[in-house]
Amino acid sequence: MSTVLDEVLAANASYSRSFGNKANLSMPPGRRFAILTCMDARLDPAKFAGLAEGDAHVIRNAGGRASDDAIRSLVISYKLLGTQEWFVIHHTNCGMEFFTDEVMRGLLANSLETAALDASGFRDIGKGPGSTEGDYIDWLTIKDPTKSVTADVL
Repeated sequence: MSTVLDEVLAANASYSRSFGNKANLSMPPGRRFAILTCMDARLDPAKFAGLAEGDAHVIRNAGGRASDDAIRSLVISYKLLGTQEWFVIHHTNCGMEFFTDEVMRGLLANSLETAALDASGFRDIGKGPGSTEGDYIDWLTIKDPTKSVTADVL
């Protein structure tokens, strides 16, 4: 097993042991709202929104974009679990601002290995073959943060 897996399993065991009465929380979010936000590891929705277990649904993806799957989750949150408000929260210095659909498609076409990031942007360092399947995906990159959050709310 990897060290990371061992650490995650140990943290989960500790969390489970201390869960206590939180196991009795109802499935619908207690504060009746949902947040769609970025998956950026620097963000902690519980801290920036003052959440505890059971308070809200938090949907995270690259850029906090209103993708088909995010909308699916928000509709389930509303229709089946009674949320009454949604917040779409983007952030500054988001990684989705630093590349375009064309860059992502080109990187994937070259190889399927992780790209490198330097002062000139992302560059492929892997050995091929790559795949052109990325050509069929709207990567929902962000050119203008204000316009992207407006588009996601509307």
